[in-house]
Amino acid sequence: MSDDDAPRDLRTRRRDDTRYEIHRAAMDLFEEQGVRETTVAQIADRVGISSRTFFRYFTSKEQAALPGQRRLLEMIENLELTASVPAEILDAIARATEKVVGRDTDPELHEHRRVARLLTVHPELQALAAAQEKTLVDRLRARLAEQAGHLDATTVRLLAELAVTVWRTSWDRWGELVLAGHDRDPVEVYRECRKALRQIITDGAGTNSAGTPR
Repeated sequence: MSDDDAPRDLRTRRRDDTRYEIHRAAMDLFEEQGVRETTVAQIADRVGISSRTFFRYFTSKEQAALPGQRRLLEMIENLELTASVPAEILDAIARATEKVVGRDTDPELHEHRRVARLLTVHPELQALAAAQEKTLVDRLRARLAEQAGHLDATTVRLLAELAVTVWRTSWDRWGELVLAGHDRDPVEVYRECRKALRQIITDGAGTNSAGTPR
């Protein structure tokens, strides 16, 4: 590492630390008094920064609690596909997603549980989560267009939508289980949702357009 790199790395670590402190403060306050009742000024004050500094890291108090699906975005950006058949591409995306969903040993899993609980009761956070999911779909569509240029636009859109839908459904289901006191492995829940989707598709392939067996 050069001398020029050292200060840059230190600044990056400090910025990441501050971002995480803001996130934790937002989570604490949301749990203590609710999202609507919490202000940016209160979050900033708890961290020991100004409101102006807060907005250097997040555009809103809600975003501070949901800083974005960082792992999934990184997975999408690094996605390398060798399959050419749509079903195999969807399986490849699923395997890559499993690696970033998080297991019981994941150090961030406790934070995921907190987010899941807040999402179930605060519409403001649900709306932001939906917007973030659209970003995931758009990014995945762009990546698939690069990696699987032989597919038509409709197929690419459907693959991206299905991949994110399965992820969201598994996240929602895992959150429900957390609230019910069931401490499940997120990867297992994700696999169950994938299996359910495959079953729906398989059942549908066995009937004609009128809904009767072929």
